[in-house]
Amino acid sequence: MKAIIYVRVSTVEQAEHGYSLEAQEKECRQFAINKGYEIDRVFIERGESAKTQDRTELQGLIKYATENKKKLSALIIWKYDRLARNLSDQVELVKCFSLLGIRVLSVTENNEETSVGKLMRNIIGSFSQYENDIKSERTISGMKQALQQGRWCWLAPIGYKNSRDALNKPTLIPSDEAPYVTEAFNLAQTGLYKQSEIVERLKVKGFRRLTTGLLNRILRNPICCGLLKTDWLDNYVDGVHKPLITKELFFKVQQILSGKRPDIAPKVRNHADFPLRNFIRCPKCGQKLTGGWSTGRKKVRYAYYHCRTKGCSLNVSKQELETAFYNHLQSLQPKEDMIALFEASVLDVWRTGQEESAKEELRLGKELKELRIKKDRLIEQMLKSVLDDETYKGKASEVEGAILTKQVELNEARIDLTDMESCLNYCKGFLLNLASLWANADLSSRQRLQRLVFPKEVYYEDGAFRTTATSLLFKQLQQIQPTESQMASPWGFEPQSQA
Repeated sequence: MKAIIYVRVSTVEQAEHGYSLEAQEKECRQFAINKGYEIDRVFIERGESAKTQDRTELQGLIKYATENKKKLSALIIWKYDRLARNLSDQVELVKCFSLLGIRVLSVTENNEETSVGKLMRNIIGSFSQYENDIKSERTISGMKQALQQGRWCWLAPIGYKNSRDALNKPTLIPSDEAPYVTEAFNLAQTGLYKQSEIVERLKVKGFRRLTTGLLNRILRNPICCGLLKTDWLDNYVDGVHKPLITKELFFKVQQILSGKRPDIAPKVRNHADFPLRNFIRCPKCGQKLTGGWSTGRKKVRYAYYHCRTKGCSLNVSKQELETAFYNHLQSLQPKEDMIALFEASVLDVWRTGQEESAKEELRLGKELKELRIKKDRLIEQMLKSVLDDETYKGKASEVEGAILTKQVELNEARIDLTDMESCLNYCKGFLLNLASLWANADLSSRQRLQRLVFPKEVYYEDGAFRTTATSLLFKQLQQIQPTESQMASPWGFEPQSQA
């Protein structure tokens, strides 16, 4: 009769109880000799958990037993929980070997096939499972407690690495990739870039392993701003680790990702030769024009835009359509005196509103101060045992949420005059050179400019463009035209836009 031996021990068990592999194997070999078995092979599992059957040597054992079932009579183990601590797993494994004609024998436990023997094995197996469940519950409880204290207990996310603090407790510290994470948020908050564009920019700078999927997980991970959130937590918890970005920046990016804040990144990337493709529409069917190259009889290539709808005849050369679009942008460019009037009007309105802004900033600052005082009072009540721990956590979470919201409102209310003037100077340069900027820009910048100036559909017919709307900026410029210029637009906007 031949038998195989299986021994397993985890590092913790060996350290705490002395269940060494050598000791188990020695007792299993002596048991085999005493029972008259010839040892065919020994399988040794080093340091793996018995919580699951997915173990290297156990899988090898099952495969070997299946392939050699005709020559094997028994599987010898030190204890049944060496196979598995879960009772149902033990039963399944014993059943599996039984179907192969291999009897499972324990060196230290009852091996009788009587009802009493089976009962005893089941009782012992139940206690093993109970011990394992207790350990799991304690582990989960400890992890939940660590989370409430602001400590992350799992593998560090991108931008961080796992470490230990002075008290030897788990914490996160910024990794070499942390600057890339910060820059990703800074680029995302502008709303100017698609995620694929952010990925390409950061790859060029050295973040080689970044993908769009990985970037999306980074941008949605609150750990980056110092907050923890899991299914075990009802609300955000402040982490003890150093944040890579501010909370305001994180929640601003979340609004953009969820579509609550608009972005002007182009939704469709076109071929660089055809910046107006999928932007200009056919006046008959309303479909977006496409573009392409064709080769003439003399092997000369021609670029053109055309409607993709069957039956529509709109077909215009690339040079004709883009020249017409360039001229149309020129017609939208206001004159310098109009810009000066617009600038003066904006600054006058802005300065007038500063008194209200100052009052609003004062009000928000006062409310923020009151919320912080309220938080301090809650802490004081908790320390004096006026509030129990659960009540304190609930009330503190509400106050912290209100503080964060109020801080965002306060930050957005603070605008410096210099920033406004700088912004207006930038806008002046943009408006006075609208057509040239478009003509000399790369594809991505052209598409952004097109969407910025024309937020809705643009149609081309008989050499002219018509659109349902232009951006708010151009509408405001129209409204402040001097009275003497209202009979005819000084920069040709109305005749072409109404065509």
